[in-house]
Amino acid sequence: MTHTNHQFGSNLIRAFKQFVGQPLQRKYRQLFEYDEARLTIYSQKAALVLSSLAVALLYRRFVLLTYFDGQDEIGQIVKRLSPTRFVVRSSDRKVLHYVDVNQVLRVDFP
Repeated sequence: MTHTNHQFGSNLIRAFKQFVGQPLQRKYRQLFEYDEARLTIYSQKAALVLSSLAVALLYRRFVLLTYFDGQDEIGQIVKRLSPTRFVVRSSDRKVLHYVDVNQVLRVDFP
């Protein structure tokens, strides 16, 4: 292998790593890098929860949902079924389920 072929191959590998790595890094940041100082255990009013879920639906953003029973979930809002019910896709994109606004303690964005 000549020097030029080796350089071309290393440039190709570097470009591929940048192409593949950027979306994965961005998704990791969206899913797991939350500002812990902003996260609280206080509940939000139903109107704020509703508007936050509507914004998440509009922009297809991932959210951290905290429920009244103490469970947390990272997911993406994909559909609105009624004024107070939404469909959430889990962060691994395999499970869809319904969420009622009255079940949600708070909604946090990354």
